[in-house]
Amino acid sequence: MRINHHLKSLHYFYIVASNMSVKQAASTLFVTQATVSQQIRLLEEALGLRLFERHHRSLSLTAAGEQLLPYAKVAFESLDRGVAKLLKDDDPNSIAITVLPSFASKWLIPRLGDFYKRYPHIALKLVMTEALESFSGSSLDLAIRFGNGNYKGLMGKHFLAEYVYPVCHPNYLQTVEINDINDLRDQQVLDDVEDNLAWDNWLQQNKLDKTLFAGRIRFDGSHYVIDAALAAQGVAMVRHSLAAEFIAQGNLVRLFGAPVALDQAFYLCAPAYHFQRQKVKYFVDWIQLQAAEFKQQYSPF
Repeated sequence: MRINHHLKSLHYFYIVASNMSVKQAASTLFVTQATVSQQIRLLEEALGLRLFERHHRSLSLTAAGEQLLPYAKVAFESLDRGVAKLLKDDDPNSIAITVLPSFASKWLIPRLGDFYKRYPHIALKLVMTEALESFSGSSLDLAIRFGNGNYKGLMGKHFLAEYVYPVCHPNYLQTVEINDINDLRDQQVLDDVEDNLAWDNWLQQNKLDKTLFAGRIRFDGSHYVIDAALAAQGVAMVRHSLAAEFIAQGNLVRLFGAPVALDQAFYLCAPAYHFQRQKVKYFVDWIQLQAAEFKQQYSPF
């Protein structure tokens, strides 16, 4: 008999033997009594031994059951301790989050005052990086990533969609002539090497020939694209999440054409058990609320 093939049945045996009741075991395990009885029967068949004596309204352990129970107790209580240690948060009042520098500087940081106001007992540590750092052996609690949400070994929670469109500074419009969408091909184009398809997709959706827009200044980071546009250096293809507030303030002017919805979006990522930590729940609830308010206040359309 291979133990790993019968762990479920052994666990059911341990719960039944601890309660001496199939009904109570079923309630504890959130299954039916029939399911419990079936698992016990499978275990007894595999062992070739009876583990319980069935009476009219009660159970008792056989000699074999009495012999097995202490070992099952040690094994499953040890597993419980191991899982509890794994899930234990050694620093419940501090949360470490890795985040993209562009999203941190232009979207997240300006909103953090509200987080501190709501959760003054939680100390927040931001790690700015473009890379998805490993959670193994680190004190990292959560990551904010821009992608498709599928990261090996991690759970991804979507919280903000993304769109792109062209903008420029009001002063830039005073130095050039842009009367319609075709005039964009004569402008200095600014974009992000990470979003190298953003201009192409936007041009295609707006039925413009991308070969006429070959001259570009490219930056390694979406926040630098915003900074260049704010410095009146040209027409920038920007992410809505980073540009919306500058547009609302009049510091950037949105130009022609429909926005392009990107296939990628912003996700909260971490091992699944991290999302059970109370401090992580606080942050997840808070950022989802912030994202909902942002979407309501700044429509890309």
